[in-house]
Amino acid sequence: MDGLQILKFLLELNLEQEQEQLLTPYDNFLYALKARETKRQYPHRLDKFLIFMALKGTIEEKCTKLYEFSKKNNANIIQSYLIKFISYQKKRIESKEISEGTLVNYIKAIKLFYSMNDIIINWKKLGKGIPAERHNADDRIPTMEEIKKLLEHPDRRIKPIVHTMLSAGFRVGSWDYLKWKHIIPMKRNKVVIAAKIILINTKINNRKYYSFITPEAYYSLKDWMDFRALHGEDVTGESWLMRDTWEKLDRDHSHRIGLAKFPKKFGSQAIGNMIGEAWRIQGVRDLLDSSDKTKKRHEFKSTHCFRKFFETKCQLKMNHNHIKLLMDHSLGESQNYHRPVEQELLEDYLKAIPLLTINEDNRLMLENECLREENKYGEYIIQQKLQEKDRQIEVLMKKQEKFDSLIQSFIDSGVLKSK
Repeated sequence: MDGLQILKFLLELNLEQEQEQLLTPYDNFLYALKARETKRQYPHRLDKFLIFMALKGTIEEKCTKLYEFSKKNNANIIQSYLIKFISYQKKRIESKEISEGTLVNYIKAIKLFYSMNDIIINWKKLGKGIPAERHNADDRIPTMEEIKKLLEHPDRRIKPIVHTMLSAGFRVGSWDYLKWKHIIPMKRNKVVIAAKIILINTKINNRKYYSFITPEAYYSLKDWMDFRALHGEDVTGESWLMRDTWEKLDRDHSHRIGLAKFPKKFGSQAIGNMIGEAWRIQGVRDLLDSSDKTKKRHEFKSTHCFRKFFETKCQLKMNHNHIKLLMDHSLGESQNYHRPVEQELLEDYLKAIPLLTINEDNRLMLENECLREENKYGEYIIQQKLQEKDRQIEVLMKKQEKFDSLIQSFIDSGVLKSK
């Protein structure tokens, strides 16, 4: 090998190393994905367009081919393919294979890919033909009877999961971060009136916020943690709220065995699957018939229905902005002015607790407690008014005594004559 060939080899090697160090178009796309759920869903949505473009290979290879194709051709050609893709998906919407929201989600992923790879597309033009996302106002919340039926499921984790989600209104993804230390009981006169729950908003940069749960939800969680401790788990503040199950008894010796000592986190995806399966097992929701294209959705969502239940019930008793804060919704510009303290939010939340309590006995106890508090308050007001009347009478009597004394002094001095 002469000197020229060696130089050529070194240049090619250096070029290959530089290419290996450069980010691929797919790497740029992934870089923009922050939330765990977004990382799971966006590549799948982008792949719908890659498949439509008849690109082959892994998703990374297909993204590179799409990038090269888009760089090689002018914007009008790329946009014509996008219009064809949108038109194809609109036909699927008409045949009820997908919803308008599904197409909107496909476009979001495609738009992000082009944006992160510095390819300019006239999205305003394309947006003219994209149907508006239909928000599913038809989705209802589960009834009390349906929830009670779900709670009859034999898995011990169902009760704490359902009670907690119903009473705090958070997304299922938050379970990936919840530990026992994030549940803080709040007491009055040594009685738990609610519990504060520290949450992570998995849709907005894992932002931390807080909400509250009912006494029913708190004791449901506590019973679950106590049960785990009974079977040998070392329960601390760092223990995951939801964990895997374990064999409870040694069938040969009839005593509790210690598999509970080695807990594994039970994540949000597993929780979502378990709740979906539990709805079906309990006969509340059946599997959708894939041949029936007129029915693509259940009447209510498997886990998001709990968030909707929370919002619906709280609206009957609570300040609208307070509900938004507990769900970590944006208040818009008003959030710069409306900053209630924790105690103010708690007092408002306490009004909604009876509506967020599922067990009939627990709810009656709360309602009776509310009536007792109202009666106590009524008695207090009456007592205060009676005391005020007594004070007023006492003041009048003292004034009368002074007046009588003054008259008597005038009589004694001869200024006035006694009748």
